[in-house]
Amino acid sequence: MKTKKEIEDSFSKDEITILIEIIRGRQDFDIMETAIKDFYSDEIEPVRESYDYDKEILLEKLEFDFEMGGLL
Repeated sequence: MKTKKEIEDSFSKDEITILIEIIRGRQDFDIMETAIKDFYSDEIEPVRESYDYDKEILLEKLEFDFEMGGLL
């Protein structure tokens, strides 16, 4: 789990806005895919079976952390 401070230290306000839009399904995950993967690189296994699985897990982590941090 990432804290609000970690999120704010890693992403600009504009990027946080885009990430919120991605979580809500208004923007495509691909826009910030690399940044999201880098952000969670210490929490995810380096090899996954498929792209969809990566995307699903990362979106769940992102949504959870944003909710817990009060950003959503």
